[in-house]
Amino acid sequence: MSRRSHIWMPVAAALIDSGAVVLGAWLAYAIRFSAPFTSCIPIVTGLPPAAWYVRLSLVFAGLTVLFLLAGGMYRFPRQDELFDELTATLKRYLLAFMLLLAALFFYRQVSFSRVTMTLLLLFSGVCLILVRTVGRALRQRLYRMGIAIRRAAVVGESGQAARIVTHLSDHPEFGLTVVGGISDSEAAPEGLKHLGHIAEAGQAVQDHRLDTLIVSPTSGDRDALPGLVRACYGVNVDFLYLPDIQPADGRPRRVVEVGRVPLWSLKEAPFEGWPGVVKRCFDIAVSSLLMLAALPVITVIALAVKLDSRGPLLYRQRRVGSGGIEFDCLKFRSMQVDAEADTGPVWAKQSDPRVTRVGGFIRRWSLDELPQLWNVLRGDMSLVGPRPERPEFVRQFERRIDGYQERHRVRAGITGWAQVNGLRGDTPIEARTSFDRYYVENWSLLFDLKILALTIKAVLKGENSY
Repeated sequence: MSRRSHIWMPVAAALIDSGAVVLGAWLAYAIRFSAPFTSCIPIVTGLPPAAWYVRLSLVFAGLTVLFLLAGGMYRFPRQDELFDELTATLKRYLLAFMLLLAALFFYRQVSFSRVTMTLLLLFSGVCLILVRTVGRALRQRLYRMGIAIRRAAVVGESGQAARIVTHLSDHPEFGLTVVGGISDSEAAPEGLKHLGHIAEAGQAVQDHRLDTLIVSPTSGDRDALPGLVRACYGVNVDFLYLPDIQPADGRPRRVVEVGRVPLWSLKEAPFEGWPGVVKRCFDIAVSSLLMLAALPVITVIALAVKLDSRGPLLYRQRRVGSGGIEFDCLKFRSMQVDAEADTGPVWAKQSDPRVTRVGGFIRRWSLDELPQLWNVLRGDMSLVGPRPERPEFVRQFERRIDGYQERHRVRAGITGWAQVNGLRGDTPIEARTSFDRYYVENWSLLFDLKILALTIKAVLKGENSY
């Protein structure tokens, strides 16, 4: 990445963000004092000068950019996902707005319309989200074209080094390209050029215009790290350390200090204390609202199921949930009665002949799972979590898949991280387990909201829904 790119890309992003805030403020002023709006909410103190709101918007834009800058939102390229970037942006935007309101409380020379301020918050926020989304897409397009990318080298020969090289080559939108390797054995990951020895790393950075060193030592050459740091004295280059010392399926979640000694936390109880209270309250509130909102749909489906084929309205199936405890998972019946009488427990397949006409429709749109909202209210399940499996399958998977039991550390979910990534139906259970374990170790309320939002997209897409 050229030094010019280090400057122009953040500056352009800051100018565009500030322009979005000013545009939102202009829209708020124009709509608030337009004839249609004033007929609903009349103006009490007369039409205020537009210059007041121009100055206000410029101050607000400046505060927003400062908060985004302090939060690292202008460090490019970004490796987080769009949802995470927008969430972090909105957090800092709201902080800037609250600071603006606090300042206006003490500034008594001008009284700003509360309605206009509310519209400003809404419109500027929407404009900021839009330009951030478009800006991210444009940046990724530039990265794919090889423009403004950061050049990196891998230091070390561990297996993780080869994996990170492959991953970055498969995802050019991350804006980071690995051009070679640095090691004392004159070896580099497959397909990469050897750029020099560790003692020559500083010269290699300058010769090959490197922006980043990805340090991935094996167990035998960790002592080379101090030498690498010394070799790069006085050289502007970022260090990313890729440890190869944690357990095979663990990874550092955060750093904790015990008596001022830094330690990695590899595993924690995900819902201990307040996080568990927050998640349970969220489940109860949202599932209650969804049940009320979906009541007409539930009524229509119930009638359709009863009229379409003989048998009970609901299908109760034993599933394994949190702590390995079994419970009755509820669904609208979508198959013929005694569908497994001849086969025993089996997964549904595409074009399954056991599925009824109405069953095919409700399975396609995941409407058969609406009764599981009652499971959530009862505490058997959560809105988001690993999908529960049947006891017969669980016993098989526990013997075959290492760490499968980790899924049972949390409540099972109606939807999950695996499902929104296309792993539904008859898909490899190993891949699903990997995604479920990632969810267990990285839960947050924002992560749940992200999965719920992606669930809508997954349902509309309908992949592997049969």
